[in-house]
Amino acid sequence: MSAGSASVPAAPDDPQGTAHEPVARLVPAGGVVEASPPAQAASRRPWLPASVRIPLWLAVSRVVVGVLLAHLVISLLPQSRQHLPGGTLDAGTWLGAFDRWDSGFYLLIAAHGYPASVPALTAFFPGYPLVVRLVHALGAGLLSYVDAATLVSWAAFVGASMILYTLVARRFGGRVALVATALFAWYPASLFFLAPYSEALFALEIVGALALMERRRFFLAAAVAAAGSATSPESVALTVAIAVGALLVGRGLLRTAGYVVLSGVGLGAYVLYLWARFDKPFQLVSVQKLWHRSENPPFVGLYRNAVALEHYFVGAGPAAGGSSVTYANLRIVWILDDTMLFAAGVLLIWLVAAAILSRRARRARRVRRLPALRATALPATWLVFAAVIVLVAACTTIYPYGNTHFSSTESEARFVSLAVPLFAGAALLLRRWAGTTLAVVTASVMAAAFFQMLYNLGYWLT
Repeated sequence: MSAGSASVPAAPDDPQGTAHEPVARLVPAGGVVEASPPAQAASRRPWLPASVRIPLWLAVSRVVVGVLLAHLVISLLPQSRQHLPGGTLDAGTWLGAFDRWDSGFYLLIAAHGYPASVPALTAFFPGYPLVVRLVHALGAGLLSYVDAATLVSWAAFVGASMILYTLVARRFGGRVALVATALFAWYPASLFFLAPYSEALFALEIVGALALMERRRFFLAAAVAAAGSATSPESVALTVAIAVGALLVGRGLLRTAGYVVLSGVGLGAYVLYLWARFDKPFQLVSVQKLWHRSENPPFVGLYRNAVALEHYFVGAGPAAGGSSVTYANLRIVWILDDTMLFAAGVLLIWLVAAAILSRRARRARRVRRLPALRATALPATWLVFAAVIVLVAACTTIYPYGNTHFSSTESEARFVSLAVPLFAGAALLLRRWAGTTLAVVTASVMAAAFFQMLYNLGYWLT
């Protein structure tokens, strides 16, 4: 070969040197060796796979935008801040901007446990305060309880977003997973994922248990659900989903019963603690009346709230906590609760119908005639879990101000945020309409920003 060209040594069993052609090729003019497309692609390979990078970006961006928004809204609108008992607990504009309303109860439990003088605190489960106390202790004095609680919520929220994306992507593809995770991260009541509330930690336990059920690891799923039962009373939904999933795959009644018992260990431990501490093992139920909570037939509270909204907000009327300042935004908040609960109910009905009709069509070998239903059929365990969460939310109402003739849907938007499979269902319904998907996500982002601003300013939102 002439001196003006570059040579590539041939492999022993490749005298022509063709084995190297996919990696490098000869250019006679000047002897320049150019990298082949595979080599160029390898050099541009991202340091994180898309299954990690996309949900991580969505969750972290939600946290960053949320913190910046909280800081700006308090700094630029100081005259709009509310100074109500139990409302604005921390005057800070960064992490302290999320220390509002019920977060104070979680922080009190984390710092001092359950004081005998405040029995109403036993309505708040110990799982989240225990994790906050642990992180505070590991901080060696560098983290306040507000800092520790906020960081726990953020870390749990990021973890939940990443598991949710992976869970949905494995079954329905990356595009559906992207939309589902975006709707989860920017849900209108997603501010509670950033605040010192238990929602983010429980959401992490939910998606963790669902992911393990997908792999038929029901023992581990029950162990995660046990932690969830110490975090939130809505963990009963995980217990029911695990029982249904185990029976559907033929684990038998005995093993399924074992999973059910294991999934309630956290709740059982809390009941034993209340028995030893207050001599009232079921105090967590009896104190609900102190928070004006009651159980009604499904969606009765939604109906009563909807028909009474206009009447209740005309004229002077009563105000939450006896404060006329908080009274101003209650109509907006309750409209949010009504809307989210109604939307969750409608979406759940559609998804259950799609799953049933798809199953019947599959048995009759007519799946091709029902492509829309087949595309929106969620796994049975996901549907069961979402159904129990929505049912609990629909049956739980609040009688504000001591009244018994009016019940509100207060906090229902926060409860619905835990029906995580519904985000996947919504993404499946929207998968064929890019414009509609963009509009829905944009509206959700705007609503999330608006209600977070109210919360950061100390308005009633819980």
